[in-house]
Amino acid sequence: MNTTKHAVLGFCLAVSACLAPLAQAASWVEITDPAMSGFLVGGKTVTYGSVAADSVWVYDGANPSGAQNAAAIQSLVSSKFGLPSSGTGSLVFAAQGDLESSKSGSFIVKSSFDYLAVHYGRGELLFHWDTPLAANTVFSLANLPRGLSNFRAFNSVSAVPEPATYGMLMLGLGLVGFVARRRRA
Repeated sequence: MNTTKHAVLGFCLAVSACLAPLAQAASWVEITDPAMSGFLVGGKTVTYGSVAADSVWVYDGANPSGAQNAAAIQSLVSSKFGLPSSGTGSLVFAAQGDLESSKSGSFIVKSSFDYLAVHYGRGELLFHWDTPLAANTVFSLANLPRGLSNFRAFNSVSAVPEPATYGMLMLGLGLVGFVARRRRA
């Protein structure tokens, strides 16, 4: 009986040793200048549209660590693209939606956005555009290795002019008004 326990324990350890690398196999891969006509994800050529992204991060084979709520995904997108957590260049939530679980599909993002996270099966696609996409953009994906789940869209915060900039603007407008009034007199 003691030999049977050792054999079962040995078998379990061998199986877990073989499966452990598979559980850790997923890693982030950056695709710069990703063609809309396709890039590889899980051995499949994934296509997307309607506007070519400037870069895409792919995580395939396991769920990324953390939850799927908007705040967790926002933090994930910020870290992958090297964005600050607050201030100029940081992200603000724009839109989200649940998707039908199919390997291809399209959805409408009702707000303007320049970062998009799409969750599918055990993976994540993170898209970035240098120029924000307009509200009501139809976004499509085809030939994913597993079914779609949800999306989260974000905008990067643009710089807000400092008070001195507004002061200079007011001074310039006042000067133009003064010159125009002197010419009339």
